[in-house]
Amino acid sequence: MNNYGGFNIEQPTYPVSILMGFKFFGAGNIGDDLMIGGFLQALSNLDLDAQPSLYSCTRHNVESQRSRFPEISWNHTDQKRVYDPALIECWAGVGDTPFQLTSGDWSLNLLLSDLSIIEQFKSRVLVGIGAEEEIQPRAKDFSRIANAFEKISTRDEHSTRILVDMLGVPSSRVYTGSDLANISLSVLLKDKTINPEFSLGLIIAGDTLSKKDIKEIGQFIANESEPLAFIAGETRLEPSFERGIFAKLTRFPWSRVRGKAILQVPSYEQGSLYDIIKPICACETVISTRYHGLLTAAWAGRKVAAIGRASKVVALAKLLGVPYCELPVTQKKLEFLQQEASIVSPKLLEEFREIAFKGVCFSLGKTENGER
Repeated sequence: MNNYGGFNIEQPTYPVSILMGFKFFGAGNIGDDLMIGGFLQALSNLDLDAQPSLYSCTRHNVESQRSRFPEISWNHTDQKRVYDPALIECWAGVGDTPFQLTSGDWSLNLLLSDLSIIEQFKSRVLVGIGAEEEIQPRAKDFSRIANAFEKISTRDEHSTRILVDMLGVPSSRVYTGSDLANISLSVLLKDKTINPEFSLGLIIAGDTLSKKDIKEIGQFIANESEPLAFIAGETRLEPSFERGIFAKLTRFPWSRVRGKAILQVPSYEQGSLYDIIKPICACETVISTRYHGLLTAAWAGRKVAAIGRASKVVALAKLLGVPYCELPVTQKKLEFLQQEASIVSPKLLEEFREIAFKGVCFSLGKTENGER
């Protein structure tokens, strides 16, 4: 008998086929790929006679996913492939923050549109997912979605509280695990020595930042004594993503940010999983608004600090024990973060890796009496 945080899983069995149902993989966010990598690594660590058949469908860059994750049978939504719930045992939402609104209601609308199909699957689980307090205005809709799943492992206590207290998911269905990227990063960065190219790296997603916040960040960069890395944790050219913000800060020839901020865009289309995290690892200190920017820098042994653009980022900073600032952003706050950024305990990160794996076991494992 295995005891996973109070949940006893006795002689568990696992699905023979899994549809990884989120359709946004391949969009350009490196965190999504790290979570897929962690999920696959967790499956490979299970003592199974045969690995489950894996399927997934995306609206985005399917070739990047086929290249990085050949274990999964990938299709593009344009192909209109129908996955028969009678033939695939489990619908699994793997990683990410499906319960969020800070970057728009696209995730909510996508899940609502798929809900009638999801409910037809024999097994329905969420694995290593996050949730944000900002969903409260649409809590009723999110509750419909959350309660359609029989088992949910979260990536932190913050997410568990939202699911149980705000969305009314029975606590017996929820396990507080950790982010799946803790599994992939532990493998990717094991015994790796990466010489820093920059003293400082910034990862700035601007979906909740004001124009004044962005201006303050630009002034902070302009006052730096040496060039810093401006890293794209999301590689698309959206105005509120890193590349769009970099373009705004450097659009005029007389911009003082030019020459001080060096844009670093991972090779998302063709690069390996390791390639897409290298720009983060190449900085001695990382200040990030993105969840997986913080986590990657922590696993790389870098000094870390966070800008609390969303409740999930603040929650992670607290878990890691690193400094963070709430919005609005000011130069003074950024100077404080740069000075106080700290290295995360390797022992703590190993604990995160372990409970992330247990979260996968909890979500997917089924006992002999049929309980999941």
